[in-house]
Amino acid sequence: MKKQWEEIVELSEFWAFNGLWLFVRDDYKSFSEAREVFLGIVEELLARSKIKLSRDGVLFESSAIEQISLLGQALPADRREMVLGRAAASSSTARQIEDFDRMAEDAKIAEESLWFFREECPAGGRWCTGH
Repeated sequence: MKKQWEEIVELSEFWAFNGLWLFVRDDYKSFSEAREVFLGIVEELLARSKIKLSRDGVLFESSAIEQISLLGQALPADRREMVLGRAAASSSTARQIEDFDRMAEDAKIAEESLWFFREECPAGGRWCTGH
C-alpha cells in the first residue's frame, strides 16, 4: 500500500533530497508518479516553512512557488536523463541506451538519487528549525 503524503512529510524531516527521493521511489515505482509525489512533498514542506531551498550554503529568498518551480523545471522528466545526467542522456550512443535498458530496477533507482548531487540539481533542502 502506498504511503500517504502526510506520513511521508512527517517521516521525511531532516532528510536530504536524495534520501527523500529513495523513500518516495520505494512506494511509487512509476518514475513520473514518483516525480510528481516528490515535488508535491517538497512543495508541502516549503509551504509549511519546514524547509527552504539552498545552493552552496545560501538560502533562496524567493517564494515557495518560485522555489518549487525552479526545482520542478530542473528535475528530469525522463528517467534516463536522471540516471545518466542531461548531457550524457542527450548524446547517448546505442550501446549506452542498451546498458541503461539492461540495468536492474534497483540499480536505476539508486542511480536516480545521485542526480541530487550533480551540478544540474539547482538546490538542496535546508531544514528550518527552532520555531
